[in-house]
Amino acid sequence: MVLLNYLLVLTQYDLVIVDLDGVVWRGKEVIEGAVEAVNKLMKTSKVAFATNNSSKSREQYLERLREIGIHTSLENIFTSAYATAVFLEKKNMRKIYVIGEAGLFYELSRKGLLVVNEEQCFTGRVDAVVVGIDRNITYLKLSTAANAIRKGALFVLTNPDATLPVENRLDPGAGAIAAAVEVASGKKPDYTIGKPSSLFYEIIRSEIGKYKKVLVVGDRLDTDVKFAKNIGADSLLVLTGATTPKELTKSALKPTYVLNSIAQILETTP
Repeated sequence: MVLLNYLLVLTQYDLVIVDLDGVVWRGKEVIEGAVEAVNKLMKTSKVAFATNNSSKSREQYLERLREIGIHTSLENIFTSAYATAVFLEKKNMRKIYVIGEAGLFYELSRKGLLVVNEEQCFTGRVDAVVVGIDRNITYLKLSTAANAIRKGALFVLTNPDATLPVENRLDPGAGAIAAAVEVASGKKPDYTIGKPSSLFYEIIRSEIGKYKKVLVVGDRLDTDVKFAKNIGADSLLVLTGATTPKELTKSALKPTYVLNSIAQILETTP
């Protein structure tokens, strides 16, 4: 674990996979220097953005990136919501009950998947229950999901993040909601799509091609760093999101590199 020198990125990595929450921004606040650092990376390496946050569509993330000064294309943006939709389409899952927000509903519907409501779920059978972040979670949603899973529906988790970094705190993430569904249904998720699952990388690679040397930039040990390990990539952990220095010290899982912020890439540029 060494301090990342920008020269290493320039010479070693032909693909850099960058997380968004906790790396580029926290909630509505853009992390100081992050935009400049990402733009610097984009001059020398292929940069793809991969977020476990399923609340927004890829188009919405593209719009926000462009608004803050990062000019990329839709083909370089991957979300756990989009990856889940791709996965379910390939699995020929057609009737879905969803705990989630607008971005997840949008991505599933765009792939031709039928999203059913609570009444339809209780009176019929669904192929899969998809759980993502839902800041309007209710008892009814938890009950509907758990009972559908008990009746045989596939339990699919968009991402296991226990928390979501926002401006000045960590809010509960999709993993926290999934834990409630797991306890209520008595069943663990059949599939987890987002980081650290290699399924996410398979979808990324199928759309942007294969790269020999890959670096994953993120703020979480249990998703970003583990994801890098699972796909055989190096990892850069930044301490602007979910992970504290104390948690890093105690963790058996170590990143390849650690920086206080992605902005430090600029400081270590030769």
